Amino acid sequence: MEIDTYIFSIIGAAIATAAIGDHTITAATTSLTAYKDFTNLNAAITNSEVPEEGRVAAVTPTFYNFYKQSNVLDASDLGLKDRKGGVVGMIDGVKIILVPASRMPANTDVIIGHPGAVCAPEKLVDYTLHNNPPGLSGDLLEYRHRYDAFVDTNWAKALARHKTS
Repeated sequence: MEIDTYIFSIIGAAIATAAIGDHTITAATTSLTAYKDFTNLNAAITNSEVPEEGRVAAVTPTFYNFYKQSNVLDASDLGLKDRKGGVVGMIDGVKIILVPASRMPANTDVIIGHPGAVCAPEKLVDYTLHNNPPGLSGDLLEYRHRYDAFVDTNWAKALARHKTS
């Protein structure tokens, strides 16, 4: 949880630092605008010549609920079937992952990107296994690990986000 929050904060800072105007949309989300805002972000990434294959979107449950309420989905039987089943799958070829709003940067409800844009290494530094420590029955594992996240400046154009106003 802590690591995810850190990675999303690094991604949000990279998008803000890159200052690519059409890669950030700031507006209130409604069921009427959710799909349009999502496709506009996806189009901005496409216009930056980022590969379409492998894109992933982290969305908050609130944004996803607005998307599910969208009338756009009623136009196709498959969309309606998926919505009734509560399937979290793909929107316009982008894999959707639900992320608690507490893990996203402030006022952000969608981050779309290509996995090649972010490097998030983790390393196990040290661990100790205690067999039957006082007060516990069984083994107790203590460990320390390091983590970080980086966005390559050449790949900042592969990221976009929707901020609530």
